[in-house]
Amino acid sequence: MNELFMDFLTILLPSFFFFYMAVTLLHRNIKSMLNRIAALLMLAFQFYFLGEYIKTSLLPQYQMQIVLYGNSPMLLLVICCLVHLSVLIGNPATSAFKRFLPFIYAAPYTLWLGFLITKDHRVLYNAEVTDGRSPLDPQFLLITVLFIAGYILLSVIILAVSWFRVKEIKHRQVLRSLLLSLFLLFAWFVLVTFLLQSKVLTSRNAMILFFIGYLLWAVTLRHLVGKYDIMPDYRKLFHILFKSAPTAILLLDQKGDVKEMNPRAKQWLEGIPVHHIMSYFQFENNMPVVDMLALVQQENEVQWEAQLHNPKKGDLDLIMGLELIEETDEKLYVMHLTDVTSLKVAERKLLKSEQNYKYLAHHDSLTDLYNRAALHELLLEKIERRESFALILIDLDNFKPINDRYGHFVGDLYLKHIALMLENCSQPDDKIGRIGGDEFVWIISSMDDNSELDRIVDHRLSLLQKTPFTYKGIEIPISFSAGVSQFPRDATDITTLMKNADEAMYTMKRARKTGISSLAD
Repeated sequence: MNELFMDFLTILLPSFFFFYMAVTLLHRNIKSMLNRIAALLMLAFQFYFLGEYIKTSLLPQYQMQIVLYGNSPMLLLVICCLVHLSVLIGNPATSAFKRFLPFIYAAPYTLWLGFLITKDHRVLYNAEVTDGRSPLDPQFLLITVLFIAGYILLSVIILAVSWFRVKEIKHRQVLRSLLLSLFLLFAWFVLVTFLLQSKVLTSRNAMILFFIGYLLWAVTLRHLVGKYDIMPDYRKLFHILFKSAPTAILLLDQKGDVKEMNPRAKQWLEGIPVHHIMSYFQFENNMPVVDMLALVQQENEVQWEAQLHNPKKGDLDLIMGLELIEETDEKLYVMHLTDVTSLKVAERKLLKSEQNYKYLAHHDSLTDLYNRAALHELLLEKIERRESFALILIDLDNFKPINDRYGHFVGDLYLKHIALMLENCSQPDDKIGRIGGDEFVWIISSMDDNSELDRIVDHRLSLLQKTPFTYKGIEIPISFSAGVSQFPRDATDITTLMKNADEAMYTMKRARKTGISSLAD
């Protein structure tokens, strides 16, 4: 079997195994720094041994360039990544070593560049040496060997420190296995180097043995990644997040019963029996829990508003998210509850403030009747709908003397009494408002029979005269003048309707009569 085929079997073909391991590491978790550095180490191995194959079997005339510009930096990258991996695997015990990583990478490459700049390349690598000795410059070879051995030993020390400090059993198993593999790799490297320097092995055979040792170590490293999952313990992280989450989290079974809850949920649900927890929730649209779970199976995730009524802890307004977990042996549902009580309180206050503002904008502040602006809007709506109605304008007689004699406080009570009497006389569809100091407007649905309308209005307004205002034993009679105008009989716009009612009202006032009048009269 010729040497070219032997090199193919022993170096080139197995080197692609490094590429396979690099790809699987990245595929496993490309976001993990540990996996990325391990993959970089595998690729550096591949390119190093690929360069050896090309140098030895394909392009021996370029072996100096391949060694100095290809294999050397790749070998340095391998040992730098080895130290970096040891620091990452030993974390958090080795977190202090991270500050030295830039120096770990810079030191060997600085010396490598220094040799390339200061020495002739033919001196650094003598291609004429074919007697089994290393063609590298003795000083360059010595420093390279020292760096390789030193970095392997440094990795062993870092892992040993981590193994001594770490208490978690799983982590200690990983560190112990890596320590053992590195000791064996270091021993193998020393043994092959000794045999090479003793001329027991040729450079080519030593390279094959180096390759076998590194390959076995890389396989061991990849095995540890797969077996012990040298990555963040996501189950542990999830458990930590579950316990420390600021929101309440409940785990439900298919029946809606609570199987597990985090501390925040236990705090909110304190004093409530576990098997009765869901009955203390009031969900949007009053949907039962079982129906919500069925809906989640169709949409995978849903969100509702909810309220929690806990007699011991008070009421909470919540936003509830419900999600189905399908990666378990049984169907489970995660319920996330976010406290939005303060937001809801602010929302209710804002809504109430808005309602108060609208109320004040449309009502008289003294009597709580409609004001002029509100009456104007109501009349416009009725006119647009072509709805028949009667507008009654009421003006109190002798109101100024009441203010002058008894004071404005009594005058205000007098106006409130009038407003209350008008409301008592009105029907649910009627609209009553105050448009001035002692002027009121009463809007009632009109009738085809005008005489019937006049009779009804006279009857209702007569109640004002029958119920005088009394204050501290003082009885003040109620006297008023009123005018009526009908839509659309008398006018089809607000201005004319008000003008007609006003003229009819002053007709009664000039006649010094208490009652109601219309232009038709």
